[in-house]
Amino acid sequence: MAEKRKQSRRWLKILIGILIAVIVIYLGICFYFINYGFGRKTKTPDQPTREAIEWLNKTPQQTWHETAVGNKDIKLVARYVPAAEKTNKTIVVAHGWHENSQLMARYIKMFHQLGYNVLAPDDRGSGRSGGKYLSFGWLDRLDYVKWIHQIIDREGSNVEIGLFGVSMGGATVMNVSGQKLPPQVKCVIEDCGFSSIHQEFYDVITHDFHIPAGPILAGGAYLAQPIIGFNFNDANTLKQLAKDKLPILFIHGDKDDFVRTYMVYQNYHATKAPKKIWITKNTGHAHSLKNHYQAYKAKVGAFFVQYLK
Repeated sequence: MAEKRKQSRRWLKILIGILIAVIVIYLGICFYFINYGFGRKTKTPDQPTREAIEWLNKTPQQTWHETAVGNKDIKLVARYVPAAEKTNKTIVVAHGWHENSQLMARYIKMFHQLGYNVLAPDDRGSGRSGGKYLSFGWLDRLDYVKWIHQIIDREGSNVEIGLFGVSMGGATVMNVSGQKLPPQVKCVIEDCGFSSIHQEFYDVITHDFHIPAGPILAGGAYLAQPIIGFNFNDANTLKQLAKDKLPILFIHGDKDDFVRTYMVYQNYHATKAPKKIWITKNTGHAHSLKNHYQAYKAKVGAFFVQYLK
């Protein structure tokens, strides 16, 4: 009898040890993906972007400042590039995941050539702005409303504003479109933005890491909340688009395997406002400008001309 009790205790210890190991491994995986997705990092620019950055660094510009909504300790920074000839039309450019305003130099240059002022913020956890973590365009949507009001304060009530973003920046401007905005904001162009943070994480974990995403996201959202400041399962771009009243142009590559192409159709169908869609051929993630420069510049330019009058 005593020997059986010893064996039972031994098995109980083994089971407890296995349970603890499973929990530790699970928590480790969750925190890995929290840091992978939301941690502060910066991509290395490709050659066309480096050339555009050289142009940007030589171009007259101003540095603007803001404070993050809900966190006065996070100081935000944006670069403002005035048009070569005075205009009352300004494009707000939102950058992508693990990028910053400088890495949007090709887009800033394009809008400068089209005759617009450009305001390009560094989001939370990016570039020169404060914060340890990204918010994937969710908390940023509130900060962008502050940037919009600063444009109006500086440029006057007759300013006309267009919103533009790529990848995470595309999701950012779609999220912004669902907020209460001043009448000076006229339209939105989004390029390869995701439909929700949860779905984007699900696709990346499933297709790129080849592991079950469901259990990681179920616990990860709650583990991440005290770190990033919100539950990412609540961050739904489709719900924001349902509230949008601004005309939107959706752009997406047909070979996008990072923000998968089906998401642009979800975004498009969620939108009740005037809308257009352009699917670029043989194009991966965020390569529409690179692969179709002249057509891209023409379509984007024509859309803003239509609504910024």
